[in-house]
This record gives sequence, C-alpha cells and structure tokens, in this order.
Amino acid sequence: MTKTLCTLLAACCVAGAAHAAQPASVQDWLNPMLYPKNSRPFGKSISSWAELNWQWIYAQPLQHNPYLDPTGADCGTGQGGPVWHLAPIAAMTSGTYTRHCAIPRDKAVLLNIGSVTDDWPCPDPHFGPPPGQSLYDFLVADALTYNMVTELDVRLDGRPIFDPERYIYTSENLFAVKGDPSETAFDPCITGSYQPAVVYGYFMMFRPLSPGEHTIVRHNHDRNGTDMTYVYRLTVL
Repeated sequence: MTKTLCTLLAACCVAGAAHAAQPASVQDWLNPMLYPKNSRPFGKSISSWAELNWQWIYAQPLQHNPYLDPTGADCGTGQGGPVWHLAPIAAMTSGTYTRHCAIPRDKAVLLNIGSVTDDWPCPDPHFGPPPGQSLYDFLVADALTYNMVTELDVRLDGRPIFDPERYIYTSENLFAVKGDPSETAFDPCITGSYQPAVVYGYFMMFRPLSPGEHTIVRHNHDRNGTDMTYVYRLTVL
C-alpha cells in the first residue's frame, strides 16, 4: 500500500520529436510541446511509461534515489533508453523546491507530476481485496483515496500547458514493481521481490528539447491545501 505522492514544459524551444501520434484533440493541438495524451511514444502508452517511471524510482537505493534527492545530483541515476525520467520532488509542506539536471539531447522527457504507486501485499493483514473483487480493482480504488494534485499549473520556459489536469493516467492492468529493500523507508510494503501494483496520477511526456537551458515550473495545491512550487532547471547537452 505504497503511498508516494509526487508538474511541465513548453514549445518554441522544442526540438523535433520521434514516434508521436498526430494531435487528437484541441488540448493536444494547443500543447505541441507534449506527446498527445493517448499517443504511444516509442511503442508504449504513456500509462506504461508512467509504470516504468516508478519501476526506475523503486529500483534505486535510498541513499541515491532521485525521488528523495533535494538538488538533482542523482537525476541521472539508472537512466537509459529514449525517455529521460524526471522524478517527483519528495516534499510534503508548502514552499518552493528546485532541482538541477543535465539531460542528453534527443531524449523525450517524462515528468512525474503527482502520482501514487499502490503495491501489494503489505504488513497490514487487512489490506487486500474482499471476496469477489479483483486485486487490480482493489488497488485502483485504494489509489483514488490518496491526496492528489489540484489547481495545477505547469510551464516550460514560461509558456503554460493548456488544461494540465487532463494528463492523468491509471495503469491499464497490474504491473510488477521490485523495490530496493532500503525503499521501506518511504514504502513499508516493499519486500525486495517483485510485487503487483498500479499507478494513478499525473504525467506529461515532453518532446525532446533543443540544446541549452530550459526551466519547467509546476505550481499546485493538493487536497490538503498545501501550496507547492517545483522548479526543474534543465541543461540539454
């Protein structure tokens, strides 16, 4: 029952983009810096990339985990493939939080805006589906109860993302997550072995950015009224 909560980019600075579907909605047309919500960049749905994002986070030891890194020094840990993952910034109180990260050119950028990974089993013996309910349906229902992002604003180099709350995803099926044993510090359900899980939350996949300096700023409130600003200062090499 993991409970990890975790906002964007813009367009005139965006370099060419690989494997994107044609815009399928007004929002997709107004956000050319993003891969369309229902597209399959590099052969995977964005909900599948969201699952890979959390698999990447859970696999890293606590000491150098990009989710818990306050500065961005560990943003490159375990990265590979055509998509560069930006971890959410672990913060639970109002304020402004900044990370710096160097990114190779020609990489799409997946931003984990605010999400929960719900895994099973957990130490609580009562945490599980009742008779007649699938584990998938149980975990999705449980994930929906967590404190989530509201009143979201996301900007790339000052340009806003139109209708950012539209970019919400739920795992289409159970997926497997294997957490480093040290991750029990933020998820007591981690066993160190593969566990079934679902992801629910907000993600945006940006097309590759042009070389140089870029800034992603996410500002949001959550259901508890917490007011947070997250700043990602990106250097594309």
